[in-house]
Amino acid sequence: MTGLPHFEQDLGDIIHELAAMAELCGVRLRDPGVMDAVLQNDALMRHQNEVAFDKMRGLLVLAFSTVERSAATEGIHLTAEFVRRALAEIDERRDRLGG
Repeated sequence: MTGLPHFEQDLGDIIHELAAMAELCGVRLRDPGVMDAVLQNDALMRHQNEVAFDKMRGLLVLAFSTVERSAATEGIHLTAEFVRRALAEIDERRDRLGG
């Protein structure tokens, strides 16, 4: 039995919370260079909401760790396919909401 459904649920929850924190911080995580800036603790991005920024940064690290664990246990191809679907869903939601 695969653990992929558990991984999908975990990552889905993380992504949902990441989106909420990104909105509070006024950042678009999918824009080029933004994730790197968040991970590097960019001071310019922190100014809007430091508490939400810190939580977003921690969630981003957790998301990468979760993907890494899934790739190690479930395989790269299954994990990559889920990540692609999750990102497409995020883009669709953002487009529907006009973000």
